[in-house]
Amino acid sequence: MYAQLAAGGGDRETARLLGRAQRSKRLLLLRMVHDAIAEDPAVTGRLPAPAAAWELLTGAQRADAAAFDAVLMHPSTGVWASGLLRRLRGVAPDDVPLWVEAGHLHTLAAAAAIRAGTDFEIKVPVRDGRCVHLPSLGTVTLPGDLPNSARREEGPGSPGIAGVRRAGGSVAVITPRLACVLLPDDVRAEARGWRPTPAVQATAGTRQWSVGLDDADPYGPFTRGREVPRLSPQRLRSWRSLLDAAWELLSRDQPELAGSLAETMRSLVPLAPAVRGEPYSASSPESYGSAMVGLPRTPTSLAVALVHEFQHVKLGALLDLASLCRRHGEEVLYAPWRTDPRPAAGVLQGVYAHVGITAFWRGRRRTAPEGAASLAHFEFALWRKGTLRALDELDAGDELTDLGRDFVARLRAVVAPWCEESVPEREAADAWLLATDHRAMWRLRNAEPPADAVGRLARAWAGGREGPGAAAPELAAFPIRAGVLPGEQSHRARLVKSRWHDPDEFAWWSARPERSGAPAADVALVERAYAAAALGYTEEVRQRPEASSPWVGLGLALAGLGEERAAAALLTRPELVRAVWLHDDSRTGSGAGASPVSLAEWLGAAG
Repeated sequence: MYAQLAAGGGDRETARLLGRAQRSKRLLLLRMVHDAIAEDPAVTGRLPAPAAAWELLTGAQRADAAAFDAVLMHPSTGVWASGLLRRLRGVAPDDVPLWVEAGHLHTLAAAAAIRAGTDFEIKVPVRDGRCVHLPSLGTVTLPGDLPNSARREEGPGSPGIAGVRRAGGSVAVITPRLACVLLPDDVRAEARGWRPTPAVQATAGTRQWSVGLDDADPYGPFTRGREVPRLSPQRLRSWRSLLDAAWELLSRDQPELAGSLAETMRSLVPLAPAVRGEPYSASSPESYGSAMVGLPRTPTSLAVALVHEFQHVKLGALLDLASLCRRHGEEVLYAPWRTDPRPAAGVLQGVYAHVGITAFWRGRRRTAPEGAASLAHFEFALWRKGTLRALDELDAGDELTDLGRDFVARLRAVVAPWCEESVPEREAADAWLLATDHRAMWRLRNAEPPADAVGRLARAWAGGREGPGAAAPELAAFPIRAGVLPGEQSHRARLVKSRWHDPDEFAWWSARPERSGAPAADVALVERAYAAAALGYTEEVRQRPEASSPWVGLGLALAGLGEERAAAALLTRPELVRAVWLHDDSRTGSGAGASPVSLAEWLGAAG
């Protein structure tokens, strides 16, 4: 299992082993929740004692172990249990009454008993006074608000209590006023007051993947601030169409990954559509088997998002079994997919996700139809070297455990040979430009040259002295601190991405450069008019020396012109060039009136 995961992959059997380990974790969490609630009977308010829910859960497990596991391993169960334990320990306040959160144990028990087909009766919380969501099954909408006498608090929409029971017939959810909703015998069918969790059965040849779209589970989302709109029939059709196409693509190009993904991923939390670019997606170790994903525009985008989050899910499960990084590492490392410095643990997560993404594009460029292969070449070229660089940064630090160092070495053995594979020239050039731009902009934002070193260099340049030697103390590594400068949008990066992701959009912008919102120098750079770009950026630097983007753009343009020394200074130490230029001493003496290019050339003499 370890060898497969350390190579970035893993077959179905590996997925099953990880799943069994996660099941043990869930059982432990459930027991911890029960014991914590049982210590203080007041926590559950007027709901039955936790022992009643526990007895119903164990009865369902005895009657049908698979039914019990379906509820236990539903992703939201982990989110709820972990969150409740934090809340009970006083580290995670919430606006929802504590008895409602604790009473979700009773709701889990009801869902397990429904799945197991046993007779039962239990009271459950009604979180919003109207709906009861049965995890892994669906949502009951009760007829009318619950009466105030059944509420913990006054007012519309406040929580209440309802009964759930089955006695030899259908499952009934009953309010204190005896209003009732009957669930159909087949809970996958809709009925009055009952909406099953939307599901997709994706099929590609003999390969199938059944996945729920959890748009109503209150514990489905695990990050705050992300709206989960209820799926309309039209939006549900869009999800089904995209999932079918993405599943077919993964099954054809990466069958082993598709098999393990289908074994692991039980549900998706469907977010609003992506307005521009790639959809937002996220995963959490607490929500094993799920991911939050924005509706993408294309099946390929969805496939990439699924691979990305599945890699995180696998690594999160492995980290529950083994330690790869030391705790509390400093946030100083560069990750090509982030604008902020990251700790080693965060870089490792990103690396693992991008090993999967790079492998996806590597396979895709061999199977993509004509016209789509260029995008695959570009993305493959972009992420293979970025991933390798991040692996090298991890290996150079001291935050990895011995096992973590072995893990990184195995990943590197997979990625390094990919960097020797040929990529078409235009796609490779744009990948280099985008990666170099990102790295240099990151340094400007997060690297802070010491003021005394900047002053010495500024006085030396203004005084006409030779450039610093490679061993000059002023060129030592600078402290990394998030947000030294405010972030700036890179218009040229947006233009480069559109050339491969949306050629029609790029053609429209190219015909109307003034409408793109990008500076003329950015447009010239992307069109590979390097001389015009260099002139434009030089003027921008003179007019806005405090800005970030023109400095890096100038370095990229000079690299295109073959001005290696100045380009190297601007692209590897842009924060130093900018700081020296802005220093008061640089505006006097022989440095006065000089150009930013001459300063970069002077600093670049260090090599």
